[in-house]
Amino acid sequence: MLEGAVLFNAHATRRFGTTTTSRAAAPFAVAGHGAGYASAADSDESARGEQWMPLWPQPTTLSELQRLLGEGRAQIGAKPVHEPLDMARAVAGLGTARGITAFQRYGYIERNGQANLAVPLGRFRVPDHVSPRLACLDDLEAWLVRLRRLARDKGATGRLKVAERQLADALFAVVQHPDESAHWQTVVTALANVETVLLSSGNVRCGPIPPLRPEWVSVADDASAEWRLAVAFALQAAGFRRNDRAPIDPVRRHWVASKNQETAVVMQGRRGVDDAVALVRRRLIEATQTGLRRLPLMPARQAATRLADLAALTAGEVDLDHTLSCARVLMAVKGREWAQRPQTTQNPVMVRWPDEGWQAIRLAMLPWPLPDGRSVGTDPAILRRLESGDAATAIELALRRLRAAGVSATIRAGTVAPETARLWAAALAFPVGRETAGKLVQRLDPQSSTA
Repeated sequence: MLEGAVLFNAHATRRFGTTTTSRAAAPFAVAGHGAGYASAADSDESARGEQWMPLWPQPTTLSELQRLLGEGRAQIGAKPVHEPLDMARAVAGLGTARGITAFQRYGYIERNGQANLAVPLGRFRVPDHVSPRLACLDDLEAWLVRLRRLARDKGATGRLKVAERQLADALFAVVQHPDESAHWQTVVTALANVETVLLSSGNVRCGPIPPLRPEWVSVADDASAEWRLAVAFALQAAGFRRNDRAPIDPVRRHWVASKNQETAVVMQGRRGVDDAVALVRRRLIEATQTGLRRLPLMPARQAATRLADLAALTAGEVDLDHTLSCARVLMAVKGREWAQRPQTTQNPVMVRWPDEGWQAIRLAMLPWPLPDGRSVGTDPAILRRLESGDAATAIELALRRLRAAGVSATIRAGTVAPETARLWAAALAFPVGRETAGKLVQRLDPQSSTA
């Protein structure tokens, strides 16, 4: 007999404060969820649910054990836990305060006819400390309930079921390893996949990813160029209010349709380069319609694109598909809260500059005048030439616009391969700050003053 086994007991009851139907109540019993272990499948989810058996390495007294199993439940805040994922979050939020180092997870599953077997589903190890990073998961709580309900419907598509299970697996992993950015990256990728499935099916019952706190940027920061670029892309807007730096016309409406603005959706979630170019094209069209000769894409506070990352992007060294996948999730970050407590991302390890031809194009496609006040009117034809693979003409047009503004660039001409030209077009979707623009002017025209 295992220590404490005789103290387990169950009876039919309805939990206080819930509207769920009566079910067997036993220590650490929750509903079934086919996720979080290698052999997970939909068939593992039965009405009998799961039970998590606590494991402790040190001797305990009978009274302590009776108290532990007498409670026999978990809560997140004031809400009782009903799902395995919520159980994992509750356990991780408590840490080892109860002396429990792990839970052995069992599922009561029908295998042969009406025979119900207790099948081990793996072991959940309790983190040795409570990580404040896990608070980020609170943002998803209500949305995950709707998603889980939608994925359990009889009419749910196979794509949705697979995407939901991948997200659940990623969440189980991050709860056990909250201080590892790689696991948070997996969660972000899974969230992007789920949202793509939901939006492509036109399902509005669950809704897109809910608003996220700014700390998502720091917990998933893996120091990669892709992540820094994703942050810059996601948080940019047409402008920012002076009083609170809240974004004006952020870019999420080009991915998630807002009321009466369905035609603004131009990002499809397939190829990163196509989505980035589509965003620039749409913003130029909207600017032209309002009589503006600029590209209305400004960086959020402390979220401007670094030159080293732009150099890597324009050289074809960046996974743009992954970058845009992460960016679609980060578009849900609350802009007003970001302005109040912006998160920092890790700096590039090298100092690099993009090709001088692209530098000229970037200066000809700014959202505001140059730092010294000179205005370079944007020419949409530059983007069209890059899209068609004609970088030489795009550079020529950009240099012409710069000369008209009084910038005498040392470069006179240039060209790149057609596929690189499209990357150059996509790179315009990543906003630069005024300081960076000043550096580009000084590099192209050393005699120019940007004071």
